[in-house]
Amino acid sequence: MLVIVRKDQSKIVMGLLSYSPNLADIAAVQREYDWYQSDDSRDILLWRDEETHHFTVLLGVAQVYNSLVIRHIVFSPEVLNRQKRRLGTRIYKALQAQYPDKVLMGSITTQKYVMAWQNEL
Repeated sequence: MLVIVRKDQSKIVMGLLSYSPNLADIAAVQREYDWYQSDDSRDILLWRDEETHHFTVLLGVAQVYNSLVIRHIVFSPEVLNRQKRRLGTRIYKALQAQYPDKVLMGSITTQKYVMAWQNEL
């Protein structure tokens, strides 16, 4: 289930963002988190596993005109590689339901994952 991050979930967000390979240290993670929080057109979404109730995926999204750009996709270590595509497809469907008036697209770094999810539909 996709949930929009609340202010009291910052530790969860920072923990998941720290798994992102392009955020090298805690200062970079904090800057990225602050960037999302600084504009209402940006959101951090968490995927809650229905069985374990753990937050297992973080998505950083930005609304740009009529599209929703998926800027970050971060899986927690408990998500196995073989589960990522199937889980990604479920997340994509949930994003479509949550943002029905937006065209979903990836950034330069996430586009290949978003396309793979679209192709699974």
